[in-house]
Amino acid sequence: MGAWGEKRARRGLSRNKAIDPGEIPQVRRALFAAAALVGLAMAVLVGRLWYLQVLHGEEFRLLSENNRVRLVDVPPSRGLIFDCKRRLLADNRPTFTLVAVPEDVPDWDLLTRRLHALIGITPQEVADARKAARGAPPFKAMRLRSNLDRDQLANLETFQYELPGVKVMVEYRRAYLAAKETAHVIGYLGEINAEELKKAPRELYRMGDYVGRDGLERSRDRVLHGARGVRQVEVDAVGRELKVLSDKPERPGHDLILTLDLDLQKAAAVGMGQQVGAVVALNPKNGQVLCMYSAPSFDQNSFVLGMSGAQWQALSKDPMHPLKHRAISGVYPPGSTYKIITSAAGLSEGVINKDTLYFCSGQMSLGRRTYKCWAHKRGGHGSVNLHKALRESCDVYYYRVGKSLGVDRLAKYARAFGLGRASGVPLPHESSGLIPDSAWKRKRFGEPWQEGETLSVAIGQGFNLTTPLQLARMVAVVANGGRLVTPTLVAAVVRPDGGEPVPEPPGMISRTPVSDEHLKLIHEGLVAVVNEPHGTASRARVKGVTVAGKTGTAQVVALKFERKKGEETPWRFRDHALFVAYAPAEDPEIAVSVVIEHGGHGGSDAAPVAQRVLATYFHGPQPLPEDEAAKAAEAAGRPAGQGTTGQPAAPEAEGVDGD
Repeated sequence: MGAWGEKRARRGLSRNKAIDPGEIPQVRRALFAAAALVGLAMAVLVGRLWYLQVLHGEEFRLLSENNRVRLVDVPPSRGLIFDCKRRLLADNRPTFTLVAVPEDVPDWDLLTRRLHALIGITPQEVADARKAARGAPPFKAMRLRSNLDRDQLANLETFQYELPGVKVMVEYRRAYLAAKETAHVIGYLGEINAEELKKAPRELYRMGDYVGRDGLERSRDRVLHGARGVRQVEVDAVGRELKVLSDKPERPGHDLILTLDLDLQKAAAVGMGQQVGAVVALNPKNGQVLCMYSAPSFDQNSFVLGMSGAQWQALSKDPMHPLKHRAISGVYPPGSTYKIITSAAGLSEGVINKDTLYFCSGQMSLGRRTYKCWAHKRGGHGSVNLHKALRESCDVYYYRVGKSLGVDRLAKYARAFGLGRASGVPLPHESSGLIPDSAWKRKRFGEPWQEGETLSVAIGQGFNLTTPLQLARMVAVVANGGRLVTPTLVAAVVRPDGGEPVPEPPGMISRTPVSDEHLKLIHEGLVAVVNEPHGTASRARVKGVTVAGKTGTAQVVALKFERKKGEETPWRFRDHALFVAYAPAEDPEIAVSVVIEHGGHGGSDAAPVAQRVLATYFHGPQPLPEDEAAKAAEAAGRPAGQGTTGQPAAPEAEGVDGD
């Protein structure tokens, strides 16, 4: 060894220190701990491999092959809707829908061309579908076209292997079995939008779901919708399902049993014919809505099947406004039906009693103005008490009562009878109407109330605006002995797991400030309106049933010149026809209101519609009148495309020509 090697050896020996015999056990423990850690790590690794390859090998093999296992949302079946006699009104019908899973589509342009050739899908349809699905997971199926017909299904089945990523799904669409009779009450569905989806519970709603857009479908959407399910499925390379690995079933929505009677809905539709307006019928004892019909109506199924832009424009721009729910959102001067309010206020405030007499010469003067009675052409009604005033609808009598009361006391009783405020019916778009008083006019116009305006208000003209539903509630107060009922539409809810229907709680009932004695006097007058000579509503009589009612004719515009005959007046300027009633008078079961826009007179035009509804209620469906609808349209003289003005009569409107 050379000198360099000896030096290197000495340096190496100098680095190695001798091991103290006392440290050997400590070293052994360290080595043992290290070996144990290595062994534990090996055991965990082997266990994990066994878990992945043996215990769950098949499952994870599927997952590793291009995400072949997917979770598929299962939308719930929407709850059904029945009328009070368990007749089906809203059902779910199977329909075939073409969907695509984006991650399974290798070439969108090629797929679009093939689909266009097979079933006529346009590039724009595909582009719109992809835009709507933007932001969704790529494995989420997106809807390309709904309601496929048999020929389209056959073509898709024949060429399915040329359509990677595309499949046909069975969905359920809403079907309305009494569409035009129940359209406004039940409403319709529409696809949920992104803004609504942000606010909706994530566990209930997904993009592509249908939600209520109007009516009960909207107000009871959460009850009808149900809860989603989920399936874990194995799919092949082009997205076709091979088998179901697990399944959590959906929970269907609850069914609704309504208070509506389909027979009464049909009777209202037949009675209205081609006229414009609304019919409402209530159970005066509990507020259940027995009938609620608005005319003209529409077919909700057109929304379900899909509506083109042109179709939507035609429907939404129709001058007759068929989408408007006139029963709750149409507002009209109540006309002489308001004399129920003036009678109640006059009696309760001590302004009149049953024997108070006023003389009607056909007109009344106040300042420089003359206010006419509808009977002014025949010299008026002569001496009039309350009974005669109600029976013959004397305007002069109520001018005098209103003048003594003042507008503020009239407003107090009108509101107590449910006018001028929303009823609480569980439907969207209800109007409150308007009951004016002196404070309202000061706030609205900055002007004091004029005494002449009170005369117009006292006979249901002027600024008064009411809905048909409010008028039904008003007359129900007389029918039930002074109680204001809250209208309800759902009688019971049926759970998806079966069992007895769960009744809905009744609506609130409040007492009005009118005594039984005074209500009886008004009741007797309303019975006379229909059943005594000179009554204004003899056409409301029903065989074997005593009907009580009140007619009304409300001016749409004030005509300063001598009023023309009805057929000579343009349709949009004609008076509204109104009628309210209840029966049987001895123990009322049903209260009805009818409003016909520009319909003429309450006794001759609105009362027969109520008569058909009442006769149907007590005696079952009535025979259809021959060509009644065509005759009504011809008699109305309504030109095509002619809309309504919706303007109240001027406050100074003079007497109306007959009820």
